[in-house]
Amino acid sequence: MLGGGTRGACNHRDTGGMLAVLGLCLPFFLLIGLGHAVGRRSAWAPQALPGLNSVVMLFTLPALLLLMGRDWARQGFEGAALLPVYALASMGVVASAWALAGRAGLAPRPRGLAALIAAFPNTGFMGLPLIAGLLGPSAAAPVGATIVFDLVLTTTVCLVLGGGTPVQGLRLAARNPLPWSVLAGMVWGLSGWGLPAPIERSLALLAQATTPLALMCLGLALALQAPAPRSPLAGQLTAVKLVLHPLLAWLGGQWALAQGWMSAQAAAVLVLACALPSAANVALLAQRLDADDPAVSRTILGSTALAVLTLPLLAWALGVRL
Repeated sequence: MLGGGTRGACNHRDTGGMLAVLGLCLPFFLLIGLGHAVGRRSAWAPQALPGLNSVVMLFTLPALLLLMGRDWARQGFEGAALLPVYALASMGVVASAWALAGRAGLAPRPRGLAALIAAFPNTGFMGLPLIAGLLGPSAAAPVGATIVFDLVLTTTVCLVLGGGTPVQGLRLAARNPLPWSVLAGMVWGLSGWGLPAPIERSLALLAQATTPLALMCLGLALALQAPAPRSPLAGQLTAVKLVLHPLLAWLGGQWALAQGWMSAQAAAVLVLACALPSAANVALLAQRLDADDPAVSRTILGSTALAVLTLPLLAWALGVRL
């Protein structure tokens, strides 16, 4: 809720609100750290990472997205009203990151993934529980809408950009199982069909395994990455993700608020979603497509580490109080 009351009470709530955000974020960072520690200390980690990556990309994450797409369709695509503003902010970030990666000399495919890492926030693994915890359960639907947009459109645009030619790019995008999972879930939700209870529970169990496995895979990948010369590109992409993306969202949200097209809560959801660190699944996708670049994983690491500070501060600036 929004703050009020005496200054002392407000300061107490401000401190408590930032500590609450830190408390919500900390488990996600600890799982990444656990994966990193395992990667540093275990001899079997290099052999385990490809298998764990495949489990996440082909089983647990598609199950999560299938159920998410189904539920969103059954809710009447609630929260879709903020997508035009979100799309403008995201495409502005894609263009900026694409230009930065080009100046750094990246090949087309890693360049497309660099653009994706700057535009795709960690809404699935971190944003849904975090923003719903800050703004209430009603924030889940708008956050879910941004996830669908990023998986279906932002990811496809960046993969097409990185494909060399439009045909190659479309083939590359078609190989990504994640948009197909969301679209299949939406079709399922619109159809009204149900599943036997054991199958439904099996899908739910797979979906619940996604976040811890994906975050530990990210930590493993960071630990196993070969040493490479430091590049300013990762720092630039991190700044684009944590500064430019929420700034563009805030500007668009203020305009939509003035036009009466968006509620204050939807505007807050929009900004907080864009202020999340880079999505861990982009690193998994880069490894799967043999297009990994140190800038991608370092951007995830840098944006995740800095978000421990930037997210509570931004939530406080937006007037979010727990």
